[in-house]
Amino acid sequence: MLTNDQLIELFLNGESGDAASAFETLVKRYGPMVLGVCRQILNHHQDAEDAFQATFLSLARKAGTIRDRRVLGCWLYQVAYRIAKRARARTARKRMRQEARDVEAPAGEPEDAVAWNEFRPVLHAEVHRLPAKYRTPVVHCHLEGKTIEEAARLLQIPIGTVKGRLSRARDLLRARLIRRDRAPDQRVGLWG
Repeated sequence: MLTNDQLIELFLNGESGDAASAFETLVKRYGPMVLGVCRQILNHHQDAEDAFQATFLSLARKAGTIRDRRVLGCWLYQVAYRIAKRARARTARKRMRQEARDVEAPAGEPEDAVAWNEFRPVLHAEVHRLPAKYRTPVVHCHLEGKTIEEAARLLQIPIGTVKGRLSRARDLLRARLIRRDRAPDQRVGLWG
């Protein structure tokens, strides 16, 4: 299996077939995580798809500027987060203009689904604010689905350090969410 560094080098310097194949491999490797972040921040499927595509378009444009390619997943997470947040803000402004024109309120969703849909962007905002040493293991383990051992190997740090950072990250997130009066429901947990 090729490393992120090797894939990006192939994408940047390989022949067209190799470059396309390398980029496709990166999309397959990180696509589920990026799409998941976009879907969790954006409630509309098409908006999430657009943010997903914009994230990988950004990778295609800026691949040569990424310094530490071992943590490409974190770079993609941050790009996806920012793009999705901007899209969510645009959608909210558009919806407010539309609602100002409409007299009738739209039909609502079940209460729990609405609460969760409102909570997820707040959670991602707080993950985004975490110091990199805590955010990186969260992205790898909770968003990319890597095991603690895989994250430790990728980050080149001991397994115990990854476990400790994940624990500290969850504590920080919990405290921040409580301060924002957005404590996670115990049934769902932070990553439900």
